[in-house]
Amino acid sequence: MKINHYLILVTLSVATLFGCSKSKDDVKPETTSLLTRKWSFSEVSVKTNAKTYAIPPSDEASFFGEDNTITFNTNNTYSTVEDGKLIEAGTWKLSGDGKTLTLIDIDKTTTDMTVNTLSETAIELATRNVDVTKANHSDEELNIAFVAGMLLYVIDLDNGGTVDFSKEPEPKSYQVLLKGKAL
Repeated sequence: MKINHYLILVTLSVATLFGCSKSKDDVKPETTSLLTRKWSFSEVSVKTNAKTYAIPPSDEASFFGEDNTITFNTNNTYSTVEDGKLIEAGTWKLSGDGKTLTLIDIDKTTTDMTVNTLSETAIELATRNVDVTKANHSDEELNIAFVAGMLLYVIDLDNGGTVDFSKEPEPKSYQVLLKGKAL
């Protein structure tokens, strides 16, 4: 399996490992209708306590573009496709206030994403912010830190990227940000 397939799979899978918050509020139909469509990610970045690093399209991080999509269906199912192949599927739920998107994959692993932006043409999602300086981490926190580390690996100067991490501040927290556009 190529590293680019691994990164998209890990990013979306980890996004499903972030915990579970439930709302008993009914979701407004117009909010749900904004989500139910096919999306492609146009920007992925890792935010640390000191800086935000954009992850550019590359052979190692090819989860960008119209060949790599996530589709939210009206029957509350979703599917992710990479290079025309289904790589993950499950169900989704939007909180009553429209601020939390919960993904449940076929293995019943749950991921909560904060919805920063949702319109007919744009979506922006964020993982939980993980404090990497604390001693004991939940599985969700470990997964977020792992995905963030893999994404930063792609842009590390030692791996053909453009960022010399030996000169960057030591991160104390990680958060993955995903921006997409409707197709």
